[in-house]
Amino acid sequence: MKKILSLAILIVALTTTFAFENDLTSVCIRPGTDEMFVGGEFKTIFVINKTTGAEVRRLSVEKRVLDMQCSQDGKTLLVYDGQQVMLLNPETGEQTYSLKGSRIRLFENAPYFIDSDLNYSGSVVVYSTVDGSQVFKYTPTFKPLDASFDADFKELIILGSSMEIKGEKNLITTKIEEGEGYNVYNKAYVEQQNDKKGSGFEVIDMTTKKSIINVEIPYKTAKSFGLSVSKYKDNYYISCWDMLLKISKEGMASPISSREATFAYATNALQRGKNILVSSTKKGYVFDCESEQFISFDARENNEFAYSTDITFDESLVYMLNKDFTISVLNEKSMVVNNFKIDNSNGKGFGIYYYNGFTKKEARDKEAAIINSVRETYQMEPIDLEAHIGDDNLLIGTFDTIEAAEKFKKELKMKSLSYITKIAPIE
Repeated sequence: MKKILSLAILIVALTTTFAFENDLTSVCIRPGTDEMFVGGEFKTIFVINKTTGAEVRRLSVEKRVLDMQCSQDGKTLLVYDGQQVMLLNPETGEQTYSLKGSRIRLFENAPYFIDSDLNYSGSVVVYSTVDGSQVFKYTPTFKPLDASFDADFKELIILGSSMEIKGEKNLITTKIEEGEGYNVYNKAYVEQQNDKKGSGFEVIDMTTKKSIINVEIPYKTAKSFGLSVSKYKDNYYISCWDMLLKISKEGMASPISSREATFAYATNALQRGKNILVSSTKKGYVFDCESEQFISFDARENNEFAYSTDITFDESLVYMLNKDFTISVLNEKSMVVNNFKIDNSNGKGFGIYYYNGFTKKEARDKEAAIINSVRETYQMEPIDLEAHIGDDNLLIGTFDTIEAAEKFKKELKMKSLSYITKIAPIE
């Protein structure tokens, strides 16, 4: 999924990016209303007011929520659980239709959604957001990894999975030299310039259903935490885990470098493709495709550590969903103008969940000593991590309020607990 990283970076990725049962994963806005929908690994969708952050209602779903989208008229909520798309009534949550899919892609205020079937048919299928009916099916010459649209939904943009390519040197528009120090983008570009691998890239005219660009690019992208494919004017853009690429109308790919580079845990193209936002731990950058300038932002309030999971937008505001159950609201200048806290309480209190992921006993013993030293101050019995080896959702503390749970978590962090903990309602 990810590119090969240095050992230190790999350890960080492995210890902090697992999914807990109560993670939030998706946010979308209902057109023509003030309603914002937030969903995740649990079977609840929170409907909140996008201006005040106040909860409006909750919807129950049968499975987890990986992605969401509303139809353009706001009458249908589309929910993807990893295996199927469900069309729901946004008022009641009642399901009106469902469709199984391989790699579903949902979009803001879109007439369509996409299924990129990499493993079986090798086709990209476009469906209607109104009733789930098939609109268009196209089979590229390469295996499709992902697909998207331009801002007007007149072009279908298809990105291929990693494949062997020929003449890689002739496809390199800009030779990237290895920089000093560690830089996410620089490392990825340098590694891929001579590896004889790349990706397919094709653009289809939705009116004529004909291909208007079909090329190989010398960079292989991956469908990881964050991936967006977009267009602005005559250029196409791919923002992925550790790269930002510009592809001309002639099909030549150019790597975009920046000292602001960061891993894309969440990314999206905004303002009709003009700006591309990339976020990692509630901070990142916006790339202006017009000026080709980078604008940094930091949505943290107290230097807290929380990964971003999804980004959506409405008019001039951007809404960034984070793993600490917050939504950061940014304006056109990438300035934070509001912060919402999702109230995920269910009346049973809150638990602190821990990922017992170390394989060596001495490492687990060190973690256990930290956890139990904090538990002792709360007059809690010691926990034996040896009895829960590999448990990725181990309950290590229960509290009546989320504030008390956050205090406990902060104390663990101050004692340098290696594996991240998660606060979630007790089931």
